[in-house]
Amino acid sequence: MVEAAPTDGGSTRIPNLVVELPNHQRREAQTNKEKEEIFRETFFPQPPDEPAVPHRPMYPPPAWNFQPPSNRAILQAIQRMKNGKATKPGTLSNDFFKACGKVIVPYLGPIYRATFTLEIYPPEWSNTETIVLRKPGKPDYTKPGAWRPIVLSDGHGRLLNSCIANEVIRQVELKGLLPDTQFG
Repeated sequence: MVEAAPTDGGSTRIPNLVVELPNHQRREAQTNKEKEEIFRETFFPQPPDEPAVPHRPMYPPPAWNFQPPSNRAILQAIQRMKNGKATKPGTLSNDFFKACGKVIVPYLGPIYRATFTLEIYPPEWSNTETIVLRKPGKPDYTKPGAWRPIVLSDGHGRLLNSCIANEVIRQVELKGLLPDTQFG
């Protein structure tokens, strides 16, 4: 989208999509609603009939006690962010966090820790927007596979989730919770 030649962005349209059906017929999507249905089927397949989690699972005791992220952990997560990543419109970008990290972390730390101590997670942080972009260099954009979904999330939600994921990975590695063959 960003690398395309400058044009009237309002005129950008997804062409009619053509899907091959199992009975060797073709289905053509012309309206936005029809295209949406095809993309939904392509990008988000139906869940399995049987859930993977047993009906009444028996979990072992926790392997560690969770601690909300420290300011140091937040700053480390900011430093690992990639430059130029898009976020949901109206939210803070990775570039902002990286440029201002040392200044804002003392303010973010108490807010992020409060999501655990007060058990409040702003709903805006979990809302995402999915946009559909062309895969570069594809010869035929009438095929749904020539497109890809891009999920735009809230900068705060993504940063806090990154802190949590980093801690989980760290603890899993420290406690040896994965078999040796998993990562060599």
